[in-house]
Amino acid sequence: MVDGQIPTRCPEMPTLSLDNLTNGPDGSCDTAIIGAGIVALALAVRLQLEGRHVMLLDPKEPASGTSFGNAGYLSRGSIFPPASPEMMRRLPQLMLDPSGPLVIRPSYAHRMVPWGIRLMAASRPKPLSRIVEALAALCRDAVTSYRPLLAAAGAEDMIDVRGSLVVCRTQATLEQKAAAIPMLRKHGIVAERIDGAEARRMEPALATDIAGAVYFPDNARCVSPGALGARFAESVRAKGGTLRQTAVTKLHPQGEGWLLDTSTGPVAARQVVVAAGRWSDELLAPLGYTIPLISERGYHLMLPRAEVSLSRPCVMAEPFFAATPMRGGLRLAGTVEFANTDAPMNPRRSDKLYELAVPYLPGLRREGATRWMGVRPSLPDALPAIGAASGHRNLFYCFGHQHIGLTTAAISAQLLADVMLQRTPSLDPAPFNLDRFRRRQSDARAA
Repeated sequence: MVDGQIPTRCPEMPTLSLDNLTNGPDGSCDTAIIGAGIVALALAVRLQLEGRHVMLLDPKEPASGTSFGNAGYLSRGSIFPPASPEMMRRLPQLMLDPSGPLVIRPSYAHRMVPWGIRLMAASRPKPLSRIVEALAALCRDAVTSYRPLLAAAGAEDMIDVRGSLVVCRTQATLEQKAAAIPMLRKHGIVAERIDGAEARRMEPALATDIAGAVYFPDNARCVSPGALGARFAESVRAKGGTLRQTAVTKLHPQGEGWLLDTSTGPVAARQVVVAAGRWSDELLAPLGYTIPLISERGYHLMLPRAEVSLSRPCVMAEPFFAATPMRGGLRLAGTVEFANTDAPMNPRRSDKLYELAVPYLPGLRREGATRWMGVRPSLPDALPAIGAASGHRNLFYCFGHQHIGLTTAAISAQLLADVMLQRTPSLDPAPFNLDRFRRRQSDARAA
C-alpha cells in the first residue's frame, strides 16, 4: 500500500468537506478502506449491506496480491497458532534446512529477534490458551459468515463446502493430529479421525501407504481466490462504491474525519479503515501506533495439468502444506519464509512443493506449472488486529491475518462492522485490539 518513501502533506493541499459525504467526484467518501485484498473487499461488501458508502484505495488491482495466490482453503479448525510448544522445540532444526518448511533469510534476522521474543511469550501455556479461545471464536462461524456476502455479490459458486482432510503418512503423526480432536470439539468444531482406507475412499488419488487422516466435514474451499476477489470488487462498484487504484501515503486527522494523502490526490473520509495487509503498520506508525507486524512469505505452485484429481482440500501433515483443487488446476501452497517484503522470490521454494507432494499423490504431473509468492502480514500472537484505534476517532483497522485471511475475511468484516456501527458484536473483540501490544510495552517499561 505504501511506496518506498512516504511524502509529507503539501501545505497547499485543499481541505475537502466532510459534510454529507458520499463517493463523490471531489475525492470524498463516507468510509475509506485502505487495501483491496480479500479482507478489505469482504469488509466493503459487508458495509454496503449496512448502507454505507465505501471507497477502496490500493495501488494494485483488487485481490491481485496475497489474496490471489492463497491456498483457497477455508479452515474452521485453524484455532492453534503456529507458536505451539512443539513448534518452538523444533524451530532450530527447521531453520537449519534451507529448503525446509520454515526459513529466515539472513538479511531479515534483525527484524525477527524482537518479534521472536514475543512469539515465544505467546507460546506459554496461559497466553496460548487465550489465543486458542480467540481463534476458535473467530473461526467457528468463518464459513457460514460468507453466505450474505456471497449472496450480495452473486458469488455463491465461489465457495464449495465438502470438508477437508489433514493427511498423515505415519501412525505417529496421525496420533499427534488426532490428539487435537477433543479440543476442537470443545470449541464447537467437528473433526473425525479416519483410517487410510477411508481417506483413500474419499480421495482415491492419495497414496496407498498413508496411515490415515483427520476429516473436517464443515471446511470449505474457494474454487478461485482471485475470481472471488473480482466478484466482490464488481459488487462494490455495482452498488455505488468506488475502487481507486492509488497508493495511500499518509493519514491526517481532520475534525471528526480524515484526510488521506494519495499518489493521485487527496481523499476526505468520515471514517477510515486500515486493511492494507503487510503495509498497515507503515500507515499507522506516524500516528503513534507501534505494531510488531512482519513479512511472512508463502509460495504456491499451480499445476494446470496435474493428472491427479481431488474433490476437497488435502493438507499434508509431514511437512505441512495444502493441495487444493481449483478451476485452474491443482494448487500446492504453503511454506514459511521470513524475508523483506520486496526481496526476490526463491523459485526453489515453489518447486519444493512438488517434491513434497509426490509421495502423497503418485502420478502427479507438473507440466505447465506456474510459481507464485505472496506476503502474509503476521503478528507474533497469530491473532489479527481488528477494532477501533484507541487514540483517534473514526479510525479502524483490520489486518494481520497471517494464514487465515481467506478463512476469516467474512467474520472479520462482520466483527468490525459491529464495532463501527456501535452494535453488540457477535464475538468478543477485545483479543483482537491493538491495545494488547501497547499494554505489553507498558508492562515491560514498568518492570
